[in-house]
Amino acid sequence: MEVDFVKWNNKEILDFLHKENISSTVIDICKTNEIDGPCLLSLIDRDFYDYPFDQLKLGERKKFILLVKKIQKKNRSAMCELGLREDQVLQNPATNINFLGTNLSHLSYNLHSQLNNELYDKNTECVSNFTPDIQASRLKPEVWKTAIALGYVFLVTWVTAVVMVIVHDKVPDMKKYPPLPDLFLDNVPHIPWAFDMCEITGSLLMAIWLIVLFFHKHRFIILRRFFALAGTVFLLRCFTMLITSLSVPGSHLKCEPRFYPPADDLTIWGRRLRQAYEIWSGAGMSVRGVRTCGDYMFSGHTVALTLLNFFITEYTSRSLYLLHILTWVMNMFGIFFILAAHEHYSIDVFIAFYITSRLFLYYHTLSNNQALMRNDSSRTRIWFPLLSFFESEVDGIVPNEYEGPMTIANNLRKWLFQLVTDVKTSSVAKIAGTKLQEGAAMGEYSVVKLVDGIKRNLSLMEEYKSSRQQLVTLDKNVQACLLDELPESDLIHHNIVTGEIPLRDLSNPPSPVSKKTI
Repeated sequence: MEVDFVKWNNKEILDFLHKENISSTVIDICKTNEIDGPCLLSLIDRDFYDYPFDQLKLGERKKFILLVKKIQKKNRSAMCELGLREDQVLQNPATNINFLGTNLSHLSYNLHSQLNNELYDKNTECVSNFTPDIQASRLKPEVWKTAIALGYVFLVTWVTAVVMVIVHDKVPDMKKYPPLPDLFLDNVPHIPWAFDMCEITGSLLMAIWLIVLFFHKHRFIILRRFFALAGTVFLLRCFTMLITSLSVPGSHLKCEPRFYPPADDLTIWGRRLRQAYEIWSGAGMSVRGVRTCGDYMFSGHTVALTLLNFFITEYTSRSLYLLHILTWVMNMFGIFFILAAHEHYSIDVFIAFYITSRLFLYYHTLSNNQALMRNDSSRTRIWFPLLSFFESEVDGIVPNEYEGPMTIANNLRKWLFQLVTDVKTSSVAKIAGTKLQEGAAMGEYSVVKLVDGIKRNLSLMEEYKSSRQQLVTLDKNVQACLLDELPESDLIHHNIVTGEIPLRDLSNPPSPVSKKTI
């Protein structure tokens, strides 16, 4: 059956589906799309849920899936010849892990891969390779969301700076509260220049990250993720700094609460806000003159080093393993420099690394598998609101695709051209709207003038009718008066001509009443 099934044409497939009591809808779809034997063997799980199979009912789809799985299981060797199957070691997601452990493509949970492992024997030479494509099918840049994420991280860093000023004023007295026992600090001597080396290491990691970000095709998506994670971790750090004030970790640190003279022209909070701005503008780095105390739980420098390392490792190709080794070494050396400088307790560094790495893994695991976790979407919105908002248009793994300088320049030119076109269009539309409003106003003025003219003409016509009626009445009165003055012979002649008095009454002269009527 293996060899023959590969050679089956569309008619034989339709007959086979009919014998297996598959619904007529599926048969019609296979007939319309000319599904033959090789096409049936090459169907992957996503095909069953996309067009044209998306119109199937649940029972029809499940029966068809089970039949195709059964056919593919019985034709494993034929699928290997067609290149649809490869070696298990290369294709098993559980074994495809780099030793650094931060590239999360292998962590995407694949429900269909588990089904394949249950259907197929583990000792077979060829294992199924028709897993659904877990890369994202929707990758909209959504620059406006990235702008919101940037505003979010700016707000959080400002709050962090304010909290650092507050905890500095609450730092415990070094004479009353000496440094706590620490396994690392008690056995490693203090190195004065170590903390500056930590910040230099972080600056190098930042430079590498900016280069990766510049050439990455989906830079706005990963930049949005970086802002969201950085803001969330530092917001959590604000709470841990405020809750408990640890004693100063080293006797070399000169830490004491700030003194605010009451005669100062600025209020206490005004001075605190000014100091917070100095911390915020200096990014909390000692090489830029920022020195703070009390912000120990947990280490912000460790957070920055770890985030940069993980993002560089995640969004660069696995083939760049030397780069990944370099970033990990820089991360670990940066942490060592923090401890060697006795700027933080060991627990501060450990908690910072653990929280940052766990949030990074959780965020990316959830965002990479949103298509498989639609049933938990309501719970995700509650516990991970930023993820639900920022990743609403990303339904899978963001591929590591890069653009060259020429492509970036062309895209930038197109963007600028589109921006200028939109601005011109909006300007023309604004001018057209203004002209339209002016025309409408003129038209309204003309209509009002026309209505007034009609009303004026109607009033003139009414006046004309009234004047005419008055003239008729006046004419009759004048005629009556003239008749009174005429002799009787002329009056008789007038009546005969006008016909107002019958001939039989000509012998009788008219009365005064008749004269008035005439």
